[in-house]
Amino acid sequence: MSVETQIDGRVARVLIDRAPARNALSPAVLAGLDDAVDAAIEARCTVFVLRGAGGSLSAGADLPHLRSLQGNAEATRSYITSIGAVLDRIEAAPFVSVAVISEYALAGGFEILLACDLAVTADDAQIGDRHLEYGLLPGAGSSVRLPRALPAAQARRLLYTGEMIDGATAAAWGIVSHHAPAAELDETVDALVARLVRHSPAALAGMKGMYRHGLERPAGQAHVDEREVLLRHLESPTIAEGLTAFLERRAPDFTGPHYDREI
Repeated sequence: MSVETQIDGRVARVLIDRAPARNALSPAVLAGLDDAVDAAIEARCTVFVLRGAGGSLSAGADLPHLRSLQGNAEATRSYITSIGAVLDRIEAAPFVSVAVISEYALAGGFEILLACDLAVTADDAQIGDRHLEYGLLPGAGSSVRLPRALPAAQARRLLYTGEMIDGATAAAWGIVSHHAPAAELDETVDALVARLVRHSPAALAGMKGMYRHGLERPAGQAHVDEREVLLRHLESPTIAEGLTAFLERRAPDFTGPHYDREI
């Protein structure tokens, strides 16, 4: 099996298990990731943790497979499109996606990182676009997402030079949300997941929706839409529990199924 998915309560733990090929995105891996997204949504997971076996998140496109498709434009288009489609699904899903990078996130692996909501990296991990190193171009989002994540000079630097930066630098630049020494990586991931899952599922999904909506709309309209979402949310079980917990000076408990209600 190229992708392993374990559902642990509200957490989907997903492993791309193709280490000999640096977890390259073969058609089987893409199908497995698509199934993992389906499983996480069906289980109403609020967190989706994505790793790669053997140290590399993913090498991106399966280059031997891509080479075999040369001369077949329709098959090539279908394969490249399928990579972007899976990453778009992860980005748009109601759960919070967390990429974990222990050693490498390069080329397509870097594009996976950029499509995830949060990323945790080891300080000495190597991160970069790298497509130009083999005369390639990105096709799953790095030329689009990276300029939105970084100042222009830094985005151009990574895209045009193909250089790698370490995990600590990626965190300082704001490409990843969390970093830690390699020996503390799992502990850091676990602490982040624990913090995320304590939130109301509906409120967490609502916050992600607000964030994405706000990026896509003019600020004035986004402010109006934000207030409307809040007003609907004020009638939810989440608000009742949150306000009661505040008044009772205790931590809220959002574990019941009624907190799954969509905003």
